[in-house]
Amino acid sequence: MDKNFSDYQTGFSPYNNTQGGMDLNDMYKDPMFNPIMQYEQAYSYYKYLCIQMDYKIKCKEYENLCQNNNRSSSNDK
Repeated sequence: MDKNFSDYQTGFSPYNNTQGGMDLNDMYKDPMFNPIMQYEQAYSYYKYLCIQMDYKIKCKEYENLCQNNNRSSSNDK
């Protein structure tokens, strides 16, 4: 592979192509590529799942409590 090093001496770098395409700062304006937005979305989803699991656990505990109360009240008669 033949490289032309005279281009590098004039300031041209093939890895720094800012003329065409999207600038890196513009890329982070899109929430899909913004790491802070991804973190906040993941945190919100995790918090939602924790609240949902806590609700299900409390519902099961309430059902068990009601069943135990019904059994004890039927045994007292």
